[in-house]
Order: sequence, then C-alpha cells, then structure tokens
Amino acid sequence: MSKRRIIGCLLGCGLLLLLLCVALLSLGEIRLGFGATLRSMFGRSTDQLTNLVIWDIRMPYLGAALITGSCLAVSGLILQILTGNPLVDSSILGVNAGASLGAVILIGLASRFKGLNIDQWLPLAALIGAVLSFIVVSAISRNGAKMKILLGGVALTALLNGIILMIELSLNKFDFDKILVWLSGSFWNTDRKFLLIYGVLTLMLLLVTVTVHSELATFVLGEPMAQSIGVNVKFMRYLLMSLAVALAAVAVSVGGAISIVGLMAPRIAKRLVGSQMRVLLPASCVIGCIIMVLATLVANNLFLPSVLPVGLVTGVITMPYFLYLLFKTN
Repeated sequence: MSKRRIIGCLLGCGLLLLLLCVALLSLGEIRLGFGATLRSMFGRSTDQLTNLVIWDIRMPYLGAALITGSCLAVSGLILQILTGNPLVDSSILGVNAGASLGAVILIGLASRFKGLNIDQWLPLAALIGAVLSFIVVSAISRNGAKMKILLGGVALTALLNGIILMIELSLNKFDFDKILVWLSGSFWNTDRKFLLIYGVLTLMLLLVTVTVHSELATFVLGEPMAQSIGVNVKFMRYLLMSLAVALAAVAVSVGGAISIVGLMAPRIAKRLVGSQMRVLLPASCVIGCIIMVLATLVANNLFLPSVLPVGLVTGVITMPYFLYLLFKTN
C-alpha cells in the first residue's frame, strides 16, 4: 500500500472524526450553529447559553465517547493479534461481561452498604471481573484453537449474563433500573472529575501500547518467529494481555456494556491503511472513536427528546459488519 494512500486515509479519518465531534456538540434539543460551536470550542464565544450547552452538557458525552471508542478499538486489536483470530474482541471473549459483572456486584453491594463509594471502587471491580473472565477463557482454550477461543468466550458471556440477571432480580426497583442503564451501554457518569481520571488512565494505557507496538507487530508472525528475533515472548504476551484487559475495563467503567466496537474498528483500519503496526494502531484508535461518536450522535438526536442507550445504537450499526465478517471468515 502506497504511503500517499495511507496518509490520505489517516487524514480523512481524522477530518471525519473532527466533523462528528463538532456535530455532536452542535446538535440536540438546543441546536447550535457550527460557527457558534467552533467559537465556543476555541474560547471566543460570549454567548453564555452556547458555552453552557457545549461545555457543561455535551462535552462530557464527547469525552466519554472518545475514551470508550479508543479503549475498545485498541483492546480489540491487541486481542486479535495475540489470539490470531480476526473475530475476537473483548466483548466476544467475555472480558466485557466479566467487567460488567464486577460493576454490577459493586452496585448491588452499594445498595446494601450505603457508605460504599461506587466511583472510587468501580475501576477495581471492573478490572477484577475482566481479568477473571479472561483467565477462564484462556484456560478453556489452552491449545489456542481459533474456534475454541471463540466458543469459549461466547459460552462464558452467556453464563456471566445469566449471573448478572439473577443479581438484578434480587435488587429493588431503583437499583435494578441503575444496573439496567449500565448494561444497556450508557454514559452513566458524565462528571468532569470522573471523566478526567479515566481520560488520564486511557492516555497512559495508550502510551504504553504505542511504546511496545514493534513487539506487538512481531506476534503477527507467530510466537516462534518473535522469539527468534529477540522478543521476550512470555513477558510481552503477559504485558499485552494486561493492556488489552485494562483498556476493556476502562471502557466498561465509562460506557457500560458496549460491544463489537473492538472487532469492527481494527478490521476497517486494516482495510484502509494495511497491516503495518505503526499506522494500524493509531488508525484503529481513530476509527473506534468515530464509531462511538457517531453512535452517541445518533442516540442523542434520533428520537428527541428521548435519548437512546449508546450501546444499543452501537450494536445496531456494527452488527451487520460483524455478520459479514462471520460469514466471510473461514
């Protein structure tokens, strides 16, 4: 693939993401002009209503969408490379369901122990659930067979969703509704401090992933080849798996049970820019953000004044592509 085409695709994706971001900030019950939105974004607007709508109401949703989309996309890319399975992402392997179970258990405990701070312990609960789920799937598919990994993840997801349902039925109506919002894939907490913490975590995890992108690229050739060129395969596999699970846990903590983005984004990126990791990684991240910002835009505007769960919209716009990949891949 030519360098000119790669640069063109990256610039095009960046421009599309920028346009979607401006559209998300402009459209809603209170519609703002693109010019007024841009002036407010650059701090040149004196209209207090415009500044209030953009910075206090809509900007948190944009931040949550960018955090969730980037984390899911990069997590999916890492898992696809390490497992050698193009139909894998954190939701299909049960990682998202495990993180959701950890969060649901925490919410259930918070309803019984009033002093329990959900915002404080949510990352740890989601991370523990995600790690345990991935350990179970890895144990099921020790021989690394592609279909066995896929089926193991689907079976574990079904089991964990059943456990989540049983926990839901044991709660009162208020806590049941709270968990239902979480499981539908919604940006349940748009507090600035909350999003700032997760934004910093996302940047840190992405930075670590970028620093080891060369080692990640060697896994495409297979572990024996990676070892032959001097890569510490055991340590690097552990590190990359940890990054993938941590990214998925961050995404679930912010956006709830949103799925399939990690499968779709890397595949689209690979078609656009090829398989060179130094461009595939940022392209996957940007496309994941595009998917999430688009889904948020549709969810917030399709049936005004009602707002749809972002996870529902994401599933609708990504599932056809997933089915296409499922039938195409042998």
